[in-house]
Order: sequence, then C-alpha cells, then structure tokens
Amino acid sequence: MRIIMLEKVYKLFRQSPDSIRKLMCLVPIEYRLGGTEFKNQLEFIQKTDKLPREKLIKFQEKELSKVLKHAIKNVPYYNDLKYDDSRSAFDNLLKFPIIDKETVQENIDQFRSIDSSAYNAYYVTTGGTSGNTLGFYLDNSTYGKEWAFITSLWQRAGYSLGDKIVAFRGVDFKDSGKNKFWQLNTIYNALELSPFQMSDENLRQYLKRINDYKPLFFHGYPSALTILAKYVKSTNSHNIPKIKAVFAGSENIYPGQIEFIEKALQTRFFSWYGQSEKVILAGECEHSHSYHVFPQYGYTEILGEDGSMIPWENAGERGELVGTGFMNMSMPFIRYKTGDFATIEGWGCKECKRDYPMITDVQGRWLQEMIVGKSGALISMTALNMHSDIFDHVHQYQFYQDTMGELTLKVIKKSSYAEADNLKIIKEIARKLGNDVTVRIEFIDKIPRTQSGKSRMLIQKLPISLRDW
Repeated sequence: MRIIMLEKVYKLFRQSPDSIRKLMCLVPIEYRLGGTEFKNQLEFIQKTDKLPREKLIKFQEKELSKVLKHAIKNVPYYNDLKYDDSRSAFDNLLKFPIIDKETVQENIDQFRSIDSSAYNAYYVTTGGTSGNTLGFYLDNSTYGKEWAFITSLWQRAGYSLGDKIVAFRGVDFKDSGKNKFWQLNTIYNALELSPFQMSDENLRQYLKRINDYKPLFFHGYPSALTILAKYVKSTNSHNIPKIKAVFAGSENIYPGQIEFIEKALQTRFFSWYGQSEKVILAGECEHSHSYHVFPQYGYTEILGEDGSMIPWENAGERGELVGTGFMNMSMPFIRYKTGDFATIEGWGCKECKRDYPMITDVQGRWLQEMIVGKSGALISMTALNMHSDIFDHVHQYQFYQDTMGELTLKVIKKSSYAEADNLKIIKEIARKLGNDVTVRIEFIDKIPRTQSGKSRMLIQKLPISLRDW
C-alpha cells in the first residue's frame, strides 16, 4: 500500500486556493492529523497515561533498546559501538556520546540511517537562537504521532478534536499583499492570524475576526499572546469571546507574564516544551504549571555543570536537557543536547496521578526577541524561524536592526552560496514580514559572540520592552 507523505500533503494544502482548502473540512479530523499513526498513538498515550513508574520504565527500556540497536546497525556514526544484551538499555546508552547541533551539522551524512527510505523520510530544517541552521530527516509517521502527543496535552485543558482554535502562527498568508493577515486552516479547524503584523489597526481587525469565529482556544507564541493581551487591556475590550485556555510554546516565559495573560484574557495559560528534533516533550499539568515529561516520547536526561547526569531523585537541581527520541528511525537523535535548561521537580504528580518525570522553570534557547516594523508593530523572532531550505548554503547568519522597518541580515556564506540564494532568502522573508519590514543582506566573515561564548540571532538597537504588564 502506498504511504501518503503527510508533510507533502500539508505543503500542497498551503498552496491551494480557498475552494480546495474548504473541502478539507469534509475529511475527518483524525485523518487530517495523521490518520492511523495519529489514532494509534493517541490511543496508546491515553492507555498508558496513568501507568505506574515501573511499567513506564519498562516501556522506555524496550523502546530505547530498539533505537540503540537500530543506530548501531544502520547509522554510520554509531557503527563502531557494540550493544551488550547482558546489560540494560540504560547502561548501553552510556556508551553513546553526548552530541549537539554542531556535531550533527558537521557529520550530517554519518547520522542518516542507511535505510531511511524505508521510513519515507522527509527533509526539514530548523533555525536557532545562534543563527546556525540544522537540516535533518524525519520519518513520515512523526507528523501523526507528534499531533497525538500535542492533542493529549491540549485535552488536559478540555480540548476535543475539532474544537475551534485561533492560532498566531509564523506561516505564509496568501493574501498578505492585500493587507489580509488572517486565513482559515481547515486541517486544524484554526483561524490563523499573523504574528508579524500586530499593529493596533490589525489587532482591531483581529478581534473582529476572533469574535466572528467564536473559538474555544488560543494558540501562539507567548510574545504574540502578550501583545494581544496588552491590546485587550488597553482598549478595555469586553467583547472578546470566552475561551477555555491559551496554549503557548516555543519561547521562554517571563515572571508575571502568565498571570498577566490569564487576567487580561480571563482564562488558563497552558504551555509545553519541545523541539523540532523531537527528542523531549513536556507539558503543563492541568492542576499546576509544573511540566510533566512524556516517557512515551523519548528518554530524558539532565546534564549537570560537571558533565555528569543528575538523578531524577535530586529535586531542586538544575541542568541541561538531553534527549533520545523514540519516533524517528531515519535519523535518530541519541543523547542530544537541546541547549535548554530545567530544574528537576521529581517523579510522579500527586494531583493528576501521572507517574511522569517532572521539571519546572524551563528556560529554552528562544528568547522573546522582537523586530519593529514601519508601523511600530512588534514581530517575534521566534515566528521568523525558518523551517525551509533557504539557509542551506549559509554557514551562519544574524539579524541586526537600528531603524524601524529596516532589517539587515548578516551572512557568512558557504562555498556553495550563489546569487540565486540572495533572491531566495529575501523573497522568503518578505513573504512572512510583508511590506512592514525591508530586508537587506550584508556578507561578513565573523559573527561576534557574547561573553558566555554564544552568538545571538538578533542584535536589536531599538528600545523595546514587552515586560511592562
């Protein structure tokens, strides 16, 4: 039976006229979100959600063993390792080196499984706060499985499949040239609003569209939701519909921000933590803002400052999140340093009864850095993160702004970089930002680092603060 490439279907949907898009709502939502893979994974999560710790650990060992044996056999980077069947999968994992984004970038062909075609793998790229892009392969089945986990998270807030959502998403808007920065996405039953065009005039239009649509949930970056909440508060807008919850992700959350959004929008704020590489997924409990780490998704380690792993029993200790994903065999990420940090809270929640590892104070790579458009609208850099191939011939890049509505992209070229890449990059960024920001490219040899040795994706010289709630 021919397997449908869901990622390609999604891209085709994005390019289709409205008449075709509307037909998508005739397809049951389970199939829009991944079909059999989605349904089976969601059923499994629901079945195992309240299993005791010992059974979840047994499941993790089985999945971990499968990933490690597959990697040793099929992934060139790990061919020299040996799996010892007399030892546990957790012991065998310690033989595997800890890797990071740079390791994968420098050895990309060595990390791809020789049988990746068997998983109908597709190529994706992800940016980063340092301006280094990473291209890698994902199994076709990860689309549906990922949505099953997200659905399970949202269900904690009362979400049911098919509920209407308003989403502030960094996607292409077909009619942005006509100053229409909203569109219906019938795959997800979502009204999509551009986080790139959040001027007061557009926010007034957004509220009108929101009221007409009557959603039950909001979904977006914390920075975009904060801008919406500030507008609602400043204009004393009482006609915003009653929603069940706000779903937020992809950015750090600052002290006081949750309370401000909850008060302004009169609802519960839910956030989760994950990565494009799909090694760790954690979401808030319905009874608190504690993050519960899905043991069905991958195996999570916490790396201390001294380079050793911190036991989960050491509540209160803080370290870097290191993950081994269970879903992706075409290019498995094993002991992958995420660059994100969290504090261990323990194992097992007394409130919801999930016997999951728990973390708190998650601080990711994505800050709430903002660009300022000509109109004065604030634009999240997280939304501008490019999941496409436009930076494939770029070694590193950094954005710079010192004038409203003007943005400089500083680029360190690879030897394969050509004139066509200039046009491709400018065109893709313009599709996202519209006419509110003009972008120019400047070629450089080196990007300066901060005192901690990191490089920033954006150098912002304009005075900006979201934190005046």
